[in-house]
Amino acid sequence: MTTEEIRLRIGNLAKAVLVTGQAYQDPKDALNEFISNAADEYLEAGLRGGRITVVLRRQGRHPVIAVDDSGRGMSVEELRRVASNLFESGKASDPRTLGEKAIGILAFQQLGGRCDIVTRPQGGEKTHALRLERGTVRARLELDERRRARVIPGTTVYLSDLDPEAVRGLTLRRLVDYLQRRRGVALARGDYQIEVVQGRSAELVNPEPPDGVRLPVPQRATLLGPVEFGLYLAPRPDHRRRVALVGRAGTTIVDDLCELEEFDHPPWNSDHVGGQIIYEPLQQSAGRRAILRDREAFPALVQAVQDVEVAVGLALDRVTAELDRALTERISEAVRQVFARVLRELADLDNPMHSWLGTEPGDGGLMAIPFDEEQPSDAALSGTAEDEDFEPVQLEPSPPPDHPPEPPVSVGTGSSDRRRSRALPTLLPDPEPTGGRSRFDPEDGIVYYNEGHPDFLLVKEEEAALLDYLATLVAKEYVVYNHPRSAGDELGEEMVRMLVRVRRHLLQGGAGGRRPRARR
Repeated sequence: MTTEEIRLRIGNLAKAVLVTGQAYQDPKDALNEFISNAADEYLEAGLRGGRITVVLRRQGRHPVIAVDDSGRGMSVEELRRVASNLFESGKASDPRTLGEKAIGILAFQQLGGRCDIVTRPQGGEKTHALRLERGTVRARLELDERRRARVIPGTTVYLSDLDPEAVRGLTLRRLVDYLQRRRGVALARGDYQIEVVQGRSAELVNPEPPDGVRLPVPQRATLLGPVEFGLYLAPRPDHRRRVALVGRAGTTIVDDLCELEEFDHPPWNSDHVGGQIIYEPLQQSAGRRAILRDREAFPALVQAVQDVEVAVGLALDRVTAELDRALTERISEAVRQVFARVLRELADLDNPMHSWLGTEPGDGGLMAIPFDEEQPSDAALSGTAEDEDFEPVQLEPSPPPDHPPEPPVSVGTGSSDRRRSRALPTLLPDPEPTGGRSRFDPEDGIVYYNEGHPDFLLVKEEEAALLDYLATLVAKEYVVYNHPRSAGDELGEEMVRMLVRVRRHLLQGGAGGRRPRARR
């Protein structure tokens, strides 16, 4: 086996080697440089969809990390150029690739003490290896590597003498999550695939699915190229959502747009907006975690994002309002179905709430909306809240024998015709809140709830809690309206009686026998 030494060539060599190897904030950033080299190889060779395999061997006496590709491999001459021309990458002018100044080859120093690049060139029969060691100004080139000989063309980078701190942070789960964020755009385009292997476990890195409703924002043209927007709106801030900035080769530079002071405000920091903004001319810092504020690309990005900011905010307001209306309708219907069962049950118990309607509003009367005199059929009365067109109807019980029947009147109307009443409420936000939790409009049969009350704000983000809260308000309005002359203890007893049944039906599944689901 023939071996030769190659002197690394930079100005202050020893210092540059060490400083460059410590330029990364996170060990995963350093490892990402070797994944970038493999990805760039596929793109340069036109091998779309090629697989990059990352092997984590974290246990044992000699932990090692390997990054493998099946590209064109490198010849001996190319290996010599890698070592003798650091900071002079030929990929710097290729917008498809991430390579800039060949600093990635020194990233191994943040992970361990040694890096072996084992490669077999396309059309060649021998495997060659280039070894680099931390802080050393010379690389060793082996012209016929037999111990780790490759069967097919391609390159494997072995990182060894690993630092314990770096090994602890490089687990399969953490690395997969990291690569989903950092390389999601390129993975979604199908530029290449990434597989992470640890022991007997292997996982293919898939891009994170969009979260929310796609916002159709057209790209903005700049002198350096287009700024593309992949933005998604989620009306409920149930977890942290941020917009990432993506540069060349589909690689994320900044995970959160709000890290830039120009955009640390709504809608970008509201937890409602997620996705990516893609602008390939963006320049990265050596650690790949910051944008260089140059005089051309960065100002163009700022202007393009500011141009769409107002439209994103308005769209978010519209989507939020639409979903709030849909939620209100869904919960209102759930409350109606619950009370259909509760009132039927209380009628079976001969509850005073179901006595003859009084001659004055609130005098033993039901919360009611008048309806036509036509009697409901037996089938309608025996239906359930789950029947598609079923609307439970509350009828007055038969009067005692020693009292002749009196004509019922509609609550709040004062009329004496023979109309009967529906007993199910309608729930709506109060257009004119007075500070209370709710109020009842007897003429229209509507329970208005106060969207600004602290109790409502406390539960509004959890649909199950909101359903319970609004059902409690309806129960309160039922009891108060139907017992205007009751003493405090009597009113309290009736309120408990009503709530026990309301809660029981909510726990049994709320509307239609299904448990209400939490908002997502």
